[in-house]
Amino acid sequence: MLKLIHFIQNLSIDITAGAVIMTLFIAKVFGVELTLPMVLGLSIAIWLIYTVDHLFDARKSKEGPTNPRHAFHQKYFTLLVAMAILIFAVGVWNLNHLPESTLIYGLMLAGLSAIYLIYSFVSKKPFRKELFAALVYAAGIVVAPLSVLEIIRWYEGLLIVQLFLLAYANLLIIPLYEHDIDIQDQHASVATLKGASLVKQRVLLICTLSTLLLVIQTFSPISAIALWLMALMIFVLFTLINRQDLFRRYQLFRVLADGIFFLPGIYLLV
Repeated sequence: MLKLIHFIQNLSIDITAGAVIMTLFIAKVFGVELTLPMVLGLSIAIWLIYTVDHLFDARKSKEGPTNPRHAFHQKYFTLLVAMAILIFAVGVWNLNHLPESTLIYGLMLAGLSAIYLIYSFVSKKPFRKELFAALVYAAGIVVAPLSVLEIIRWYEGLLIVQLFLLAYANLLIIPLYEHDIDIQDQHASVATLKGASLVKQRVLLICTLSTLLLVIQTFSPISAIALWLMALMIFVLFTLINRQDLFRRYQLFRVLADGIFFLPGIYLLV
């Protein structure tokens, strides 16, 4: 079972699925409907961004990296490149089925993603890689809902900011857990460059700020269920940062860190 979970994680299938759930969650909160091509376009974009980024990391890694994800992408590098090209072709075909407004927003996202990937590839010490990646991830999730939304109300804007903060905290926690492995593999991450203590403080600050935004959102018409689920996401991140000894086993931190984006799926069922 663990092998299957790790395989899904290495292929970024869990991240892609979490992004789809989040965009459907945002769409429901915004009160807009998304078409299948919109959801498909998001899935392709998120999967390609993460897969290409991991392929860059695998190419940079030394022989025999101990990081499981880097080792996986290094071992199946050629196959994954072929898969990326094929899925990119499907994405190009899917563009013909998107509304004009969504297509425009999507092209802007593609430009932002290209800048991020270039930065990730050419920078040997990407100090702000996680911050940039969180921005791309959050932008990808809200592209489709925003493209069909007539006006953004204040609480919807706060929700987008909070989504970015949660994504940023998520991307900081993983290198914190992989600090020792990255040092061994000579792989630069925010934890190895800035120090684990500073990264932990940053995550705690983000959790605090997210909680404050959540309190403000209680004065909005957003469903209480949606807000409680957001609170649960913050709580999971807070727990991960304070119980590293527990969740480092069997790479549970990956399951929980990326799993928080599945929690809003409960809101889609009510």
